[in-house]
Amino acid sequence: MVLRLPLQGVRVHLSGAVPESSTPEQAHGIHSFVQKLASKIFSEGGTVIHGSHPSLLKPLENSARAFLEVGGQKDSLTLVRAQKFAENYEQLEEMDRQRQYATVQIVPALEGNPNKSLIPMREWMAERSDAVICIGGKCWDINKVQAGVPAELEAMLSIGKPGFVVAGFGGAISGYVQEDPALLSRLKNGLTALQNQEIANSTSVDNLVDSIVDQLKLLPLVRQRVSRGRNFRILALDGGGLRGTFTAAVLTKWDDMIKSGGGNSLIEHFDLVAGTSTGAILAIGLGLGFTPLEMLTFYREEGPKIFPKDRKLRHWLKSKHESTTLRNVLQKKFFDCKLSCDSRCRLVIPTVRAVHGEAEAIVTAHTPDRTAFQDITAVDAALASSAAPTYFDEAVWNGPVATETFLDGGIWANNPVLPALAEAVRYLKIPLDRIDVLSVGTIGNEADFAESLGKGKAGWAPTSADLFFAAQEHAALTMAESFLGPARLLRVNQQTPSPIKLDDHDAIEDMAERGNNVGKDSFVAVRSRFFDGIHVPDWR
Repeated sequence: MVLRLPLQGVRVHLSGAVPESSTPEQAHGIHSFVQKLASKIFSEGGTVIHGSHPSLLKPLENSARAFLEVGGQKDSLTLVRAQKFAENYEQLEEMDRQRQYATVQIVPALEGNPNKSLIPMREWMAERSDAVICIGGKCWDINKVQAGVPAELEAMLSIGKPGFVVAGFGGAISGYVQEDPALLSRLKNGLTALQNQEIANSTSVDNLVDSIVDQLKLLPLVRQRVSRGRNFRILALDGGGLRGTFTAAVLTKWDDMIKSGGGNSLIEHFDLVAGTSTGAILAIGLGLGFTPLEMLTFYREEGPKIFPKDRKLRHWLKSKHESTTLRNVLQKKFFDCKLSCDSRCRLVIPTVRAVHGEAEAIVTAHTPDRTAFQDITAVDAALASSAAPTYFDEAVWNGPVATETFLDGGIWANNPVLPALAEAVRYLKIPLDRIDVLSVGTIGNEADFAESLGKGKAGWAPTSADLFFAAQEHAALTMAESFLGPARLLRVNQQTPSPIKLDDHDAIEDMAERGNNVGKDSFVAVRSRFFDGIHVPDWR
């Protein structure tokens, strides 16, 4: 039986700093409060999120390291940094040290206005946290507009989240309470203004910690199905034939940059991986334990065999490429592995039921009611999502009850982000506000379909498939962002002036080079949000 802790899944934003004007007693009080509060929250199953203010890092580190020594997890403490504080060598070196006891999150700043560089970070923390606790704070007597602690409190209150104010040790939060006494009646924490006044004025560290944590336990904040500080992470890989070379190269570059030589189990940073068509092949391969470099080598070596040249006449009479070649190549790579038995991660593989054209998702057996494909092999699952009409024959799976026939999942979900979200919310019971998505494309292009407008079949034939894919990918991203918001969806892709055909094996090295460059350019943002070195528990 797994013990459920009172603050399991609750994330507390600790907003504070030691003011320059603090007396030694006040500074000691703030440090003591922070260290004891963090330790209490950790022990009750909760997580602390803090904006990496240097004056509070030592007590937070002490609490986190003590928690780790007794079997705790690094993601119990999340240290957040604005991009401008994660650029020079000393800052990056400090972050690597912090990753020994915490997760580190970098939030890009607003461009062009250095005075507002911390706004995205504050919004990120407000969105990710369930409650805020404020203590100390700087700048109040110099420039109230720049006082971060009151701003972070208001960011939380403005979106309906509860706050607690500890003003007895001075600082910006003390000045804010004095200037606006009505603040204590709008903290939305379930306490009366008088009770909040007692907390605000107290300097008894133990009583403060107990009072605040006890009240946190009473609030409707608990996410029982969510682990500690980490969001539920989804990796979504687009379809696109040989353009999967680009995706594989992006992943390979990330893997290489994390630790020279690669092999860093990138896939194990994700709770669920979705892939369509070529993205399905990548997702399944990574799930089976192949490194990104091994998958990139697969595209380089096997791509020309799967998509040979000079097949134009065949294209009009039957499938352009031999499905048996694709099956044989996949069989050589995946052997007889089964999706649910051998994948290290939960998988969602979109496909289409060929007979009636119905959308389908092949999934690992990750819940008791998702076992329809528990016996499907990795090869059959990959083929079912990759059977692009006119390019390959339909895929046939001899299931335990009846034979099933499938077509390419790109027909409805070339970008698989929506079926992945649906799986997480509907079957895994993950709240939308606890999901992060990394979506990787297969090179888009600045398409212009104007030349086909007003024309018949002959006019639309060359571009209709490109139009369908472009519209679906755009719609999927737009809807996913409307569900998640930009802070919880990161898209990595590249646009080209002219399209690269999905079976153009002459472009393999060009796509690998493009993926390498995009991997370098996106690495900082991706590493801080997804590749933190903390692997998800074995889903099986």
